[in-house]
Amino acid sequence: MLSQKSAAKEARVVMNGLAFGESPRWHDGRLWFCNWGTGQIIAVDADGNSEIMLTVPATPPYSVDWLPDGRLVVVCGREGLVLR
Repeated sequence: MLSQKSAAKEARVVMNGLAFGESPRWHDGRLWFCNWGTGQIIAVDADGNSEIMLTVPATPPYSVDWLPDGRLVVVCGREGLVLR
């Protein structure tokens, strides 16, 4: 296991230009997160290849997770929605 000191030496930027990245989750070999400023759910791999997986209209997505069958679940806090 990496110590905090050694992990910091290995940190590198894999994506930039986010409006407000939040709620990261590792799933299926990629880091998924909400980009609050754009209403998008983005997945990025270790090489920096990113893909917009979903755009949520009118309300920022606050958090993501997956059901046991692999379906994405998105919580949108302002309107109190859970999207599947």
